[in-house]
Amino acid sequence: CYMYDPVSTDHDYGCGTSVAYFTVGMNDEDLAQLVRHEAGGHGFAKLADEYAYMDYGAIPQSEIGLYRQREPYGWWKNVDFTGDPNLIKWTRFLADTRYQYDGVGVFEGACTYWTGAWRPSDVSIMRYNTGGFNAPSREAIWYRLNKLAYGDEWTYDYEEFVAYDTVNRKTSVSTGTWSPSRQAAAKPATPPVVVGKTWREAMAGK
Repeated sequence: CYMYDPVSTDHDYGCGTSVAYFTVGMNDEDLAQLVRHEAGGHGFAKLADEYAYMDYGAIPQSEIGLYRQREPYGWWKNVDFTGDPNLIKWTRFLADTRYQYDGVGVFEGACTYWTGAWRPSDVSIMRYNTGGFNAPSREAIWYRLNKLAYGDEWTYDYEEFVAYDTVNRKTSVSTGTWSPSRQAAAKPATPPVVVGKTWREAMAGK
């Protein structure tokens, strides 16, 4: 997924063009999951990868700085660079008992780095390229959908999202479908390419 900077920096709902490419010849299930990860997660919701490689070690401060530059535009709502549950982006979900079975927590390892970056869940499509989106990622998708549909006049309300998200929330510990064999078979996707230019600048060769 190639992610371009927004033309206007006046918005906080994931502005900026994205183009996702997919491998041909995959089976339908794998292709569907890849489309959700690349086009839905990166391209539409501007989510970061939640997987990590031990060999990569700690995320450099320079990388954190690059991520921080795009956060005001609504990017990367599913990762953070603090492990403090009182300060992390999804702190409301941690305190909300309605999400107690949803697997939301503070898990170190994200943005391909083993330490220094945190993700909201141990399992998600943005980590293993399989399964579904975790609660903060679903919130990011819902937020952008409403902003695109209704414009800047639309005001975010957490309780409205929670009501909308009722169908996705787990209600007990027995509702999970993840297994070690599925985890072993899952393969992370290639990290997105942040172009660092707007679509127009890139097309103009600037």
